[in-house]
Amino acid sequence: MSQDKGVLGGKLFTYVDELLARLKGTIIVFIIIFFGLFLLGPVPFRLDGYNLFYPFPSFYNSFSVVLLKLMETTLVPPKMVLINVAPFDIVVSVVYISLAFSISIVIPVLAFQFLSFSKTALYPRERKAVTFSIIPILILFVVGVVFALKLIMPILFHVIYAFALDVDVLPTLGILQFVSIVVLITAGMGAIFETPIIVFSLSYVGVVPPSFWFKNWRYAIIGAFFVALLISPGATGGIMETTIALIIIALYFSGALLAKWILDKRLRVEQKSTST
Repeated sequence: MSQDKGVLGGKLFTYVDELLARLKGTIIVFIIIFFGLFLLGPVPFRLDGYNLFYPFPSFYNSFSVVLLKLMETTLVPPKMVLINVAPFDIVVSVVYISLAFSISIVIPVLAFQFLSFSKTALYPRERKAVTFSIIPILILFVVGVVFALKLIMPILFHVIYAFALDVDVLPTLGILQFVSIVVLITAGMGAIFETPIIVFSLSYVGVVPPSFWFKNWRYAIIGAFFVALLISPGATGGIMETTIALIIIALYFSGALLAKWILDKRLRVEQKSTST
């Protein structure tokens, strides 16, 4: 095969090779974290009076199993029983937890790799927006996950528990359903809390003006309730859906107001520098 690919072809293959190399490194990190959570467990030991842990191969008491037990003790009402409906539900549940935590840990690595790869193709303003968005993205995602775990999940499972008692049904919940609900809602809330970053970034780099967000507020409200219906389990008679929708709307307008304030400030500075 001819080695002469031309200038454009040569650059294209160079970019593809660089992208594949970065993705390969991220995938390796993901695999290491996944199997570390799934097959290694904490073993306690004492050192100079301190209780410490070291990882050791353990399938039955792995880090994912420890996380599952922690989820059960903190989220499930005391008298609600988690049951293993199908023979492999518990194993699949542990795999889900390993996948969810591995993806959450790898996302910052993937974001850094993407930024490093695309840096040369971005304008200075776009590069600045991406660079300064990474830390807020991580913080808002964590805030959304904590919000789901501390407020939404306890309320949801207590409503399910109370409803089961009212109809004289033994309050049980399948372990796989429990893990799926927790992972879905926490991931969904983490993504929802990224709304102000998305709104602000699109206006900051000039894709849409801040006035666009205020002009289309009706569609934003409809979309907020639609997303809330998608991620909410629908077991609270509309209370949970309305709460999530109001949070999305507040995040939407906070991002729009921040974009308007920053861009108006930048415009005033440019006008002042031009006049002088």
